[in-house]
Amino acid sequence: MLDLSQSQPPSWMAFKHTRHVRWHEIEAMVQRHQAEIAARYDLLVAILRAGSPVAALISRSTGLPIDYLVCSRRNPQPQFLDGPARAPHGRRILLVDDVCGSGWTFERCRRYCERLGNQVGTFSVFRCDAPGMFAPDFSMDADPRHYLRWPWEYQVESEMPGQDGALAEH
Repeated sequence: MLDLSQSQPPSWMAFKHTRHVRWHEIEAMVQRHQAEIAARYDLLVAILRAGSPVAALISRSTGLPIDYLVCSRRNPQPQFLDGPARAPHGRRILLVDDVCGSGWTFERCRRYCERLGNQVGTFSVFRCDAPGMFAPDFSMDADPRHYLRWPWEYQVESEMPGQDGALAEH
């Protein structure tokens, strides 16, 4: 069981390398699971902020609607963007985030959504695979020594695809 009272990431998150994630990798992962997701869930819940682009790709391929949940180490109490009065109840929710490190965010969000009477699954593009870690229902292994640089995190225009100086595959 994870210690949900921690305010800092675990000490093993000492990144040594950067791995540049490409849109086509995320899209391929979504495509592999789209039929199962469409059959098992009726609502995508993107964990803001980084879950939004991933949920948008899933929604595009499954047709499922998206809602938004805020939860972070700075704001550890999960809450739906539109407030508690509009929070979903009795739905089959797929929580969506970009990466699952320790699972701290997923555990908090899942418990919150279950208390509202929802059935909850979890999706992250990557997960850090280490003993005792949270394992999302849908994810791919990631090296815990790698900092994942997502395609929506471009810092300067020259890093955007098709521009001079575009990032090479790493």
